[in-house]
Amino acid sequence: MEAWRDKACEYFPELRDLIKEQTVPMDLWIELYYKLVRAYDKQPLDEQWIGRLYEYAAWCLAQPDTGDAKTDPSSAAAFAFIEDLPRDQRIADDMYRWVSLETFDACEPLLRHSLSDESYKKLAANFRRKKKEFSGSPRL
Repeated sequence: MEAWRDKACEYFPELRDLIKEQTVPMDLWIELYYKLVRAYDKQPLDEQWIGRLYEYAAWCLAQPDTGDAKTDPSSAAAFAFIEDLPRDQRIADDMYRWVSLETFDACEPLLRHSLSDESYKKLAANFRRKKKEFSGSPRL
């Protein structure tokens, strides 16, 4: 099994069958993002699962570029996860708990992708305000 799939199975053993069905990391990240959206539909939030998701994203983003966007875990996490975080307001409002300020700043082009300048400015201001008041450790 490829390293991205092995690592995903370590983080999400309950999703082993789904993970094994995916042929490229991009497809897996699309599935994981949809699962994240559904996780925010449930109360209380499964913070342990959400934390594992952000940790897996950090692992993927740290992987070397394979030269092929379809097989590159870093590109998949960037374009099928980070880029989509602002699309769901609940997730965007909660990013401060999971994402470091450094990562947020480094991911600005990805986060801006689907937002107007005004919307990005609101997202960034909200993130920074909440981050200042938060004492927890980010996962990404």
